[in-house]
Amino acid sequence: MVVLVAPGVAAAATYYVRQTVGDDARDGLAPQTAWQHLSKLSSAMHPGDIAYVGPGLYREEVVVENDGAPDARIVFVADPTGQHTGDPPGTVMVTGAEPVDGATFVPHTAPGVYTARLPSIVWGAVEMDGPQYRYRGTQETRELVVEKMSPVDVVAKLPSTYYYDDAEKVLYLHTSDGRPPAAHEMELIYRGNGILVQGKHYVTVMGFTFRHMQDSGVSFFKGAGDEIAVDNTSYGSRQGIRVYGASNVLVYGNTLFRNENCGVYFAAQSANGAAIGNTAYENVKGVRWSSQSVDALCLDNTLFDNHERGIAIENADRALVRRNKVVNNTASQLLVIQSLYSSESNCYDTGGPGELVAEFYPYFERDRHRTLAEYQRVRRQDLSSRAGGCGALPAKVDVHRLHVEALAYLERARKLLSGAREAEARGGVSRWLEWLLGR
Repeated sequence: MVVLVAPGVAAAATYYVRQTVGDDARDGLAPQTAWQHLSKLSSAMHPGDIAYVGPGLYREEVVVENDGAPDARIVFVADPTGQHTGDPPGTVMVTGAEPVDGATFVPHTAPGVYTARLPSIVWGAVEMDGPQYRYRGTQETRELVVEKMSPVDVVAKLPSTYYYDDAEKVLYLHTSDGRPPAAHEMELIYRGNGILVQGKHYVTVMGFTFRHMQDSGVSFFKGAGDEIAVDNTSYGSRQGIRVYGASNVLVYGNTLFRNENCGVYFAAQSANGAAIGNTAYENVKGVRWSSQSVDALCLDNTLFDNHERGIAIENADRALVRRNKVVNNTASQLLVIQSLYSSESNCYDTGGPGELVAEFYPYFERDRHRTLAEYQRVRRQDLSSRAGGCGALPAKVDVHRLHVEALAYLERARKLLSGAREAEARGGVSRWLEWLLGR
């Protein structure tokens, strides 16, 4: 961790963001003069700078405007313990969504469809009282692309879908159960990414919880490089973490789930992308490389209960797959499409009917393997891997508890801080500790 965050230049600054007591009119250079909004960091951060972000629910995004340097990275650090910012402990949550009053929606003539006139483009919707998957957009559905149904008809047919008519400024929704949006706690997605790094280098993002972005919690995009995403949680977006046309990116120790496409996605000729020690579940795919990305490393990840595949290597050569735990992914544990890869020392386990250990294109019909032994015999890969006995799987994140705690954090934290100030004024730290413990 010291290597990841230590600045390499003497002039580097340390910034603080505190939702509890921050003020954007201050300089942000000390916990006592912290900023309130995360977006202040977009232009502020320069080589060697570190930002400590206190707990809270941040409905905003960061677009990194400056490059770091090899010996002076730009580092964003979530501080859930409050050790650096001085805040009470809590989740540092960044979301692309905003709450909406369900009463603004009215029934459409199509059964199950509800509409609302909204001036800003909507990138998605989510029921916060449900499992918090993002609603599916109509643009990539079979009904629209192949069957040529109208977007509104697609919404009428498919629950948990949405369509935003940008010309008319009207949002069409079909809830998960067909009930009116007012029967749910609804949020609408307006922002693209939690932290976007486009064309910039040497940036580290660590410890945040991201949810419900149009694209991803962290996006290293088009020309970015030498990046690190470590120990983040990202869910309810299209990708948990996206690496697109970016090189030398390490994605380490993150928890990524319920994303529409992938937990981690290396795409568009991304080179030297490493996914190490991540947990990914209930995405469409767990970890994925595609579109002429090269020199991948997939190591020590736990990939389970994804809706299609655990590991996907699609037109991505020189992929090295080692020591992963790949369990109960619905279609297959490993998908390879016209790629050169090497795979050993993994653990595969299948549970549901029809689950495969491995499948390969372009010879899909005759190159689908239900058992590890069959796959080993045909492909001569994973010869030292094992079938079953992969050990305990990580506990899944309780999104409802996270949501409740995030909504309640600000008021609770401000009361604690106010009480601490009062107690300290009356009798110092010992009196504050007594007050905190309720004595």
